Amino acid sequence: MRNIFDQYSQPENKLTHCLVSCIYEDTYLLNSFLQTFCPNFFDKKSNLKIEEQSVPGERHLSDDENEKKGLPDAVIYLDGKCLILESKISSKLERDQLIRHQRTVARRGFDEIKLIGIVVDLMPNVRLDNLKQITWNEIYNWAYKERKRSDWAKKLIDYFNVAENKMVEEEYLKDGSITEFTGIHFNDENPYSYREGKRQLKLLMSKIRQNKILEKELNVDLQSKGRGGIKKGNVWDFISFKSISKINSFTEAPHLTLGITPDYVSCDLTIPYQIKGTAKKRFYNLSWEKYKEIFHNVALNYKKHFGNSEGFKPRIILGQRRYPSQSSPAIHDAVLDFDIRTAFDGLSSSLKPTQKKQEEWLKTVFEINNNKKSNIQFQVGACFYFNKHTLIDDKDADQVMIKSYLSCKPLTDHLFG
Repeated sequence: MRNIFDQYSQPENKLTHCLVSCIYEDTYLLNSFLQTFCPNFFDKKSNLKIEEQSVPGERHLSDDENEKKGLPDAVIYLDGKCLILESKISSKLERDQLIRHQRTVARRGFDEIKLIGIVVDLMPNVRLDNLKQITWNEIYNWAYKERKRSDWAKKLIDYFNVAENKMVEEEYLKDGSITEFTGIHFNDENPYSYREGKRQLKLLMSKIRQNKILEKELNVDLQSKGRGGIKKGNVWDFISFKSISKINSFTEAPHLTLGITPDYVSCDLTIPYQIKGTAKKRFYNLSWEKYKEIFHNVALNYKKHFGNSEGFKPRIILGQRRYPSQSSPAIHDAVLDFDIRTAFDGLSSSLKPTQKKQEEWLKTVFEINNNKKSNIQFQVGACFYFNKHTLIDDKDADQVMIKSYLSCKPLTDHLFG
């Protein structure tokens, strides 16, 4: 369905049109925008004029974007003061273009002029005394904070999400983002979709990779190349460990995985069936008593971080799957998925409803791992649900994922020594 802001062909023009339309329609939102990004410039705000792809007092009625090149993306003005907005996404902010805009506006009698350049990433080499650079992320974050007080802020946020999805798919936005991670909000009123899941995954992974604690505690390689382009199938990505520098593929070594499904976020330490090297020997040569000790400590870590919240489940998954072709969805021949806490006294009895100790599922996994002769993959971690007890519906959801990974430290310590 065509969005009401899709009036242009170029993505940055669409986004600017959305922003300008929203602050034009809502005086409160306009005042908030100016107070946030250009404070103390306009003495009066009640009679401000806003025009798009134009210069003050000369509205261009043509729909041809080529005819509008060289014009400011938007201007906000009153009396002798004018604020120029110039937006960029795939192209770069250019000092010469900004100077031309400023001269054009000055010839129309404005003696006080300020410029705001809206970009994906700040460009420190582009400098003018009256220029302020802000990012699309900052605008998104501002609008997100205003969404409860302004319906037009909600519309702006919604279009940012739609626009980013399209730009990523069309490879118009190859690096960076125009939105910020604000939590995962899938529920009955806002059901999961592949495109939105993909967008959320990118933002969440980016935020996780900025936290050095995983590098310090688990020795992960935060700069490692992840899954890359996610064009179809399940929405998931991974982070490698530094200890596996000699391994050719992530499928040959343990790695941290993150996935978003219609019902939950999965956050796991994955040990693929093709695992090689020292980690393989360490994992498959465990005694039963040592095996129990490691996973008891993992379960205790989850208890320490999340208590008995119904918003998550710490789990072990053992699965065998195959693919008809490289691009086909997996066929699951067998999957064993169980709550780690059920294997241990004290942890199982504290669940609601109370669960009896069921050590046999952990024992089954141990026996299969030690005697397997097929492509069986092992995972330990947790799923975090989109329910009323959710732990991941705010901007600190990345901290939940990090705590989940850190809960698996007893196993990573054993694997890498």
